[in-house]
Amino acid sequence: MCVERFGNRYEAFPRSRSTINRRVQAAAKQAGISGRVYPHCLRATAASYHAYKGVAPVPLQALMGWSDLATAQKYIRISGTATADALRRVHHQ
Repeated sequence: MCVERFGNRYEAFPRSRSTINRRVQAAAKQAGISGRVYPHCLRATAASYHAYKGVAPVPLQALMGWSDLATAQKYIRISGTATADALRRVHHQ
C-alpha cells in the first residue's frame, strides 16, 4: 500500500535505481526480512498475491500496468487458482 500511495502521489521519483534499491533493502531489514529484496520483487509479489486471490486477467493487467495480457495470464497460471477452481467445480457440483 505504501508503494502504491507513493506512486499515486508522485509521478516520478528523482532518485537513481541504486538509491531506490538501497532504500527498499533498508526497509526490508527493518521489517526483519532477510535476503535480497528489490522493487521488482515487491511488484512480482503483489501480482502473485492478487492472482492467488482470484483477480481475473484483465483487471490484473490493468492493476499492474502491463501492456500484454499474457503477463497477467502467466501470474494466474502460476498461482494455481484456475486449476483449484476447476477442480472445485467438478468435485462439488
